[in-house]
Parts: sequence; structure tokens; C-alpha cells
Amino acid sequence: MDSAWQERCSTREEMNREYEAMQSSSDHYRETWDEYGRTRDYNNSRIEALRAEADHEHQEMIRCFDQASFEYESGDKSMAPVYAEEGREHKERRDELNTEVSTLIQEIRDAKTNAEWRAPKTDASAFRRAREAFMGAKSHHEAAQAKFKRLKDERDRLKAEFDSVQAEHEHLKKAFQQKLEEVKTQNQRERDRALDQAGVRYSERKDAKIVKKPDGTTQIYHGGLGKGDGYGHGHTALDQFGNKTYDRDAFAEHGHQNFTNDGANTCKTLAVGTDMFDGRPAKVRHRKDGRTDIFFTDSGNYGDGLGHGHIVLDRDGSTIYMRDRWQDKSQGQYLIDESKEDHTKI
Repeated sequence: MDSAWQERCSTREEMNREYEAMQSSSDHYRETWDEYGRTRDYNNSRIEALRAEADHEHQEMIRCFDQASFEYESGDKSMAPVYAEEGREHKERRDELNTEVSTLIQEIRDAKTNAEWRAPKTDASAFRRAREAFMGAKSHHEAAQAKFKRLKDERDRLKAEFDSVQAEHEHLKKAFQQKLEEVKTQNQRERDRALDQAGVRYSERKDAKIVKKPDGTTQIYHGGLGKGDGYGHGHTALDQFGNKTYDRDAFAEHGHQNFTNDGANTCKTLAVGTDMFDGRPAKVRHRKDGRTDIFFTDSGNYGDGLGHGHIVLDRDGSTIYMRDRWQDKSQGQYLIDESKEDHTKI
């Protein structure tokens, strides 16, 4: 639109210059031909009067010459020369008047020739071309202006829509941040409760890693190098009721000694290869992969009898699975050491 406006201004200035030049030429033309007109009108009025006077002198000349002839033929020859002389005077006067008329006519012709040379007819073609260029630039600018207005209206509409969406975004963002803070607070509260139940010391809580298992148990790794479950980390396990079932400090040895009284500490009495477990009949079976299955019951001769419990020991003697007597298999507790990635296959 700015470019179209500049073009409109420049063509308008050019049109104005051509108009002024045309007007100046027209004024000069008018002045020159007005001057010629005054000369023509004055001379024509003089010519008309002179011609009338010349006609009168011509008639008087004819009358005198006729009277001189009459007097001569009638016998009064003395008056004939008088009338003839008077006729010659009228003739001379007529010729003088006609000469003056010719001079005035030539003055008119000369004045016209001079006017034509000094002030030729004004050429308005340059002004017409400049005006056409201006009208084209004006039309172009008005079209650009209309387009600009449409785009501005569209921009205002979109800006209003954007402002509305942005306001809604800010509202939702604030609500999200509020909800996020609530979730963070709730998560931190649950985290602190789990860490409190596990008895993790405060120096290890920041980097502690908490993993909730599908069976409802919670595994907490803490005190490792670099991160909670880093090298040498400790491990605390909670059952679905929040009871501590396994507790190993950072850099402590793995083994049965880490089970708590609330969980499977009875495993400490187990001697692999015996047929008793905690004073109950037990059956021990060694797997080819180095793990050990222990089946035990309340009474009877066979540890894997009806309603038996089941414990799985890893190759290093750590308990990785435990199901108590008469407990449904789907409710068995996983007492899992963090290094046993394949415990779900047991």
C-alpha cells in the first residue's frame, strides 16, 4: 500500500506539472490571440467605415464624370472641366481609402501570422497521458488500500481469537500448575510415607528410588553411588500392607540376614539339604540353573503336600520368592533382590 501511495503521489505531481504547463500555454495562447482579435476587430471596423466612404467617393466620382459629360454635350462646355476635376478628386479620395483598407487588411493578416507563430494551438496530449497514469496509480492504490483494510480486519479478528485462546491457555496453565503442585505434594507425601515406613535415613532420601510392583509390594533402593540405585545401593522391601520384609543397608552383604521379623526371617533357619524348615516337614529341590525350591507344610511327611508353602532361593542363597502356607499363588509375596531381573519367570 505504501508503494502504491508513493506511485500515486509521483504521478499526481507529474499530472500537476503537465496541467500547469498546459495552462501556461493556454494563457499565452489566449493572450496572443486576444491581442490579434483586438487588432482584427479594430481594423475590421475601420475597414467597414473606409469601404463605406470609398463607395460614397466612387458614386460621387461617377456622378461628377456623368455631369461633366452632360454639360459638355449640352453645350455648356465651361462647366464640363469643373465637374471633371471634381470627379478626379473623388476618384483620388476613393483610391486613398481603398489603399488604407488594403493596409488594414494586411495588418490583420500579419497579426494572424504572428499569433500563429507566437502561440500555436495548445497540445494537451502530455497532460492527458499524465492524467491517465495518475488515474491508473490512483486505482492501484485504492485496490491496495482495500486489500490492506481486509487484511487488517482479518488480523484484528485473528488477534482477538488468539487473545481469547491465550487467556484460556493461561487459565488452563494455571489450573494445570495448581493440579501439578497438588500431585507433586501428594506424591511427595506418599514418598515420604514409604520412606518413613522403610526407615530410610534422611541423607539417602533425596536420591532414593521407589518401585511399586503389580503384586502391591514396594521396593526402595537407596544409598547407591551417584543415584539411589547406583553401585552399592541399599534395598528395603515393603509388603502391600506397608510392613518391612527386607532391609539391606548400602554396601551391606546380600543374604537371608536382611529379611525382617515382619517378613520372611524364618528363612534364616533353613539349611539347604535338610528335610525340615522351621520345625516343619520340608522338601528341598535343586534346579539346574543353581536356584533352590523349598516346599514346606504344617504337618505330614512331605513338604510339598496339600496347602504347602513355597520359597525360591537364588544361587547366592538370597530369597527371591516366598508364598506362605495355604496362601493363594496369586497372592504370593515377591521378596526380590534388585539384581534378579527375571524374577517374574519364577
